[in-house]
Amino acid sequence: MFREMRRKEKQTTSEVAAGIMTRTSNGILALTLEDGYPYAVPVSHLYLDGDIYFHTGNAGQKYDLLPGGPKVCFTAVEQDDFQPGKFTTYFRSAIAFGTASIVQDKAEITRLARALTKKYEPDISDAAIDKFVAAEEGQFAFVKITVEHLTGKEDHTP
Repeated sequence: MFREMRRKEKQTTSEVAAGIMTRTSNGILALTLEDGYPYAVPVSHLYLDGDIYFHTGNAGQKYDLLPGGPKVCFTAVEQDDFQPGKFTTYFRSAIAFGTASIVQDKAEITRLARALTKKYEPDISDAAIDKFVAAEEGQFAFVKITVEHLTGKEDHTP
């Protein structure tokens, strides 16, 4: 189903690809609009237990495309270092393919809110996060991308 990488010498291990997903602060979520056009939008994400999570408002184009478990693509770029005069960049990125779904369980939403918030603000308390989640209940959703295929690619060739 998924094509093999053409430049195999640049392919990373699955562990490196997972590390890229873990360390990066954002990525690009690609969905398909009803008319077949692609729709790619940046999101802050969390890579946890082999899947990707992000939060979103419970209205809008991105949210409206999610019901029904659409197939999605998510790309994270950890490094993009242009090399003047060498006609190349040194890069490190990962791409995940999977199926997106809205997280429904309230306890899971709280767990994800804590984990995502602490990724970006490690010193925040669980109580502060829980208070925010309670105050904003019904205003946002968490989305889970069940990863079916994950690859990484890098090049640092001098």
